Amino acid sequence: MANEKIKYSNGCSPQELDSTSARWYQDSDVGTKLSGWVNIAPAGGSFAFVSPVSITGNQSELATKDFVYIKCISGDDVKVSFDAGSNFLVRLSAGESFASELDSSVARVIIGTAGTSTVEYLSGLGTS
Repeated sequence: MANEKIKYSNGCSPQELDSTSARWYQDSDVGTKLSGWVNIAPAGGSFAFVSPVSITGNQSELATKDFVYIKCISGDDVKVSFDAGSNFLVRLSAGESFASELDSSVARVIIGTAGTSTVEYLSGLGTS
């Protein structure tokens, strides 16, 4: 796996809802789309891909990782926690995905759902 790497990019367009309108506008404080990209090479081939897996409740746990890619394939919304389940900061509906390089302070990544969902994920240690 010495010549393999993952290249991914993320982007978002921060928006705000004017209190007098039903229309969303680009956030005036940010004023631009936020984006970035990174290359991650597997450290010793330690990436693991799991697909598809059915989950119920908060049962899929990933140990400390440098990189995660999570996709909700079908079913109920999926929620993701980066602090061992205290806060779920990412929500994914069917067809949506999330990818991120993680800080070393991330204790455990928990993938959960309020019902039943089918997900796939790639996680592992890497060097960027």
